[in-house]
Amino acid sequence: MIGLIQHVLLNLLDDSGVPGARAEVLRRVGLPEDTRFRLDTDYDDAQADALLDQACAVLHLTRDQAFEAYASAFVADSRERFPTFYAMSADSRAFLARQAAIHNVMASGLRDPERRRQINDKFHITPLDNGDLQVAYDSPRRWCGLYLALAREVARFYGDRLEITVAQCRQRGDGSCLFHLHWPELPTPQQ
Repeated sequence: MIGLIQHVLLNLLDDSGVPGARAEVLRRVGLPEDTRFRLDTDYDDAQADALLDQACAVLHLTRDQAFEAYASAFVADSRERFPTFYAMSADSRAFLARQAAIHNVMASGLRDPERRRQINDKFHITPLDNGDLQVAYDSPRRWCGLYLALAREVARFYGDRLEITVAQCRQRGDGSCLFHLHWPELPTPQQ
């Protein structure tokens, strides 16, 4: 997993108001207290799972609650770090339609071509004729709740009403996740 995810998670722990949350999570995962994650480096996925699980335990959050808090922190961080991604989009539909490409830009610097391919293959977004988006998410990490929380947070940032239908989900035993994103108040884009 690209280090940006862990970086934002550690910052969320710092901002949680729980004294020593970062240090405790890192201790539980077996990492030094001064651990920092590079934004452009690929880290062990199992370690990211452990960081999330321990963050949930220390903050007394469910995974879904952690994903919601994380989404808010991530959008705030990425707006400062990557303002062009937001400026390029007039609304959340335009932003989320580019999300797979943005995600893949983060993996472009990885040296291992197999890891780069795995990250690039995680998301496929298909625009539908009515302006909706179909999102295929395929990851063994089962962090689909993070994608959904991020989509909702991006919609909030743009002031858009977003309806999400979960057609398939690994959490329910499906082989992959498939989401349908609908904006009832946005006009259908011109073809």
